[in-house]
Amino acid sequence: MTSEQPPAPPASSNPPSNSSPPAPPPVMGVDHVSERIRAKLADHTRYNFSARQIRAFNVFFDLAQEFDALPDLYALAVLVPRILFDMQAELYVLDPSGTLVRRNPDMPPFADSPPQRDHLAEGPHMQDGQYRIPVRGRHADRESLPFTPVGDVLGMMVLHPVAPLTEHDRFYYEKYANRVGFQLHNRLLHMKNREHIRFIRSLVHDIGHNVIVPNMYFKLLFRQLEGKIQAMGELRETLSAGGRMPSGPEAEAIRQLGYLHERLDEQYREIYRHFLQSSLFLETLLRQSHFDQGHYVLQKMEIDIAQRVVVPQLERFRSRLEEKGIKVRIDMRPNCEHVRVSADVGLISQVLANLLSNAVKYTRPTPGARRQAVHCRICRVADAFGPGKPGARVEVFTTGPAVSADDTPHLFEPDFRGSNTHGEYGTGHGLHFVREIVDLHGGRVGYEAQEGGNAFYFLLPCDTPARD
Repeated sequence: MTSEQPPAPPASSNPPSNSSPPAPPPVMGVDHVSERIRAKLADHTRYNFSARQIRAFNVFFDLAQEFDALPDLYALAVLVPRILFDMQAELYVLDPSGTLVRRNPDMPPFADSPPQRDHLAEGPHMQDGQYRIPVRGRHADRESLPFTPVGDVLGMMVLHPVAPLTEHDRFYYEKYANRVGFQLHNRLLHMKNREHIRFIRSLVHDIGHNVIVPNMYFKLLFRQLEGKIQAMGELRETLSAGGRMPSGPEAEAIRQLGYLHERLDEQYREIYRHFLQSSLFLETLLRQSHFDQGHYVLQKMEIDIAQRVVVPQLERFRSRLEEKGIKVRIDMRPNCEHVRVSADVGLISQVLANLLSNAVKYTRPTPGARRQAVHCRICRVADAFGPGKPGARVEVFTTGPAVSADDTPHLFEPDFRGSNTHGEYGTGHGLHFVREIVDLHGGRVGYEAQEGGNAFYFLLPCDTPARD
């Protein structure tokens, strides 16, 4: 090996140790990547590594891609210096308790005094004839690792040189330890993600067994309750049969029975309607295929969008809207009563539910008046997706001031909340969900400022021609 000391990397790549880690840089594009390639070529020219040192890097990278098991990566990290440079090495990695654990499979111990966690902050240093080098990972995703790093440090590589190391040698082994750290970080993160996915799949199976299946039993209980309510109504009719109502206490009891029967039937239907919608959402969102595929998986069927989606959702939200003094109505253009689309009923219902939930929160009086209203409009749009490709447009119009022009381009972006939220609770996820599901259906979403208020809409392709 040459004794020439390579120059230190540029100052811009080595922030002071007491500075906080920089935030991830924004994507800079092709020019930035090209510049970094040229800079890295210049760096390697200055490093002046020998052909054997470069070959060691290549062997490590090639085999790191070949081996899947973590113990194989541990062995690779210490055997490359041993086989190519006759350099005995040990690798220590943090465990979930924060202790440095030696990871040399089937190799005898070398260190009489193994490094401790507090040594990780010292940087590369000689101690007891050993050259100790912190093994650093990537700053990104460090919180997802199975343990908490010390800064970006995952562990330590301990070398046992038989002769003093030159500055060039030390610099090379520090670069080698960095490459070990990046591969180790990626492997640990991959293993953690696989464990996470296995847990999610197991959780979904448990949900199916312990939530979805028992939920079907509730439907039976609702049917039994409905039968008893009907029996109560029949008893009422029997007691007042013949057209002659009893007088006195008996008449009052029958009147009270009739009142209780009507209220009970009314509340039962309201609760059952909400139960059906909640069950639909629960069974749709927790569908096994979503978790197996890692994205929403549609189960489409041809539906009348007004009857299967719009009417049930509007009735579900009607009482909440009317409690706030908001008038509700459905507007359908002529020949739009039975617009049919191919859609996933559960997911499209949740799309409309998100728009109506926003209507509950953000409907305001018409500017210059006191009227508050929500109109759900359905129409068929000819050539919505090209010549001869009509679409079904479902629009939720709410009265109130128009959305800010600055907010409009960002309404359907994830985590965005407009300037007109006025303290209303929200996460900024609802409209992004709307766009995501409609996009999966091959449709479009949008917003329009209309006279007296705001209109949010979605368009879905119509699979059948218009009815005469």
